[in-house]
Amino acid sequence: MKWLAVFLLMPVAGFAQSFGAPPEVEIGGATFAATDTDACINDQVSKGPGGLVTRASRGCIGYSARACTADPVACFGFEQAYWDWRIANNYKGLQAWVADLDEGENNDLRASVANPAAATANVALECALRIGQTGSATAEVDKAACEMRETALIALELEFTVRQACEAARGEAFAQFCGKTDR
Repeated sequence: MKWLAVFLLMPVAGFAQSFGAPPEVEIGGATFAATDTDACINDQVSKGPGGLVTRASRGCIGYSARACTADPVACFGFEQAYWDWRIANNYKGLQAWVADLDEGENNDLRASVANPAAATANVALECALRIGQTGSATAEVDKAACEMRETALIALELEFTVRQACEAARGEAFAQFCGKTDR
């Protein structure tokens, strides 16, 4: 009974923020939703921001791609789209945080949060360099897997930072993003 009281008294800021169901992605007539990966990550999120930087959270990467029965390159692309979606949702939080800053304050920050795609701008290049242009039979699959994993790691790190900042959210827009209603 004591554990129930402790659970009910825990801060809800880390738990309140939810992105909803993962989007369905359609490529080449195949529809995919990264529900396995999303369930795994949401389980880690329920442990607080620190749950996103554990070995268990990194173990969630690729769950849905491995369950996918389409072409492996497409499956990694499908899951990468899921991680891009999580990045975009966290950028909404960053944009809310910046919106709470005083006018004229940190204009560089305002510009830097305008484009979520900037977070992963170098992923393709990094994976191309890492995998190389060997022309091996698995190079295309390896590159797709690398891009999905690197995108996922960026998403987890970004979400960890945003959720950690939510614990101290005081501003209007950012507090709302974080699910805090008491300002």
